[in-house]
Amino acid sequence: MERTPHEIGDIMRQAPVSVFIRAGTARRSGNGIALVLGDRTFFLPPEEMGVLHSDRNAAIVNDEGDQEGIAWFSPVLAKKKQELTALIHDRIYTLSCRDLQALFNGARNGITIREYRSLQVSSPGA
Repeated sequence: MERTPHEIGDIMRQAPVSVFIRAGTARRSGNGIALVLGDRTFFLPPEEMGVLHSDRNAAIVNDEGDQEGIAWFSPVLAKKKQELTALIHDRIYTLSCRDLQALFNGARNGITIREYRSLQVSSPGA
């Protein structure tokens, strides 16, 4: 007698998986840090960088100066910060603090911005 997939525990289920995909590029600009995401450019103004170092959220603005999102250093409760995290239009983006430092020092002209996504993938399960 042939066994069905259910009987041998080969049922495919959806499991959430967190991934980071390349979303754009950050570079220095006259308006602070320019975050180029597709055909849109947002800015982390220089005056907001000081806010970040005081463990508060900083404003992400568009080219007209209107707030489009917020940014913060993370992990929030750790002394050593690993990433700059930005929430823009209900999407989460990250930049490595090491890359950000290289950008400020002039060692790099642009750095990669990654977008956090939660995907549903099929996985075998019983």
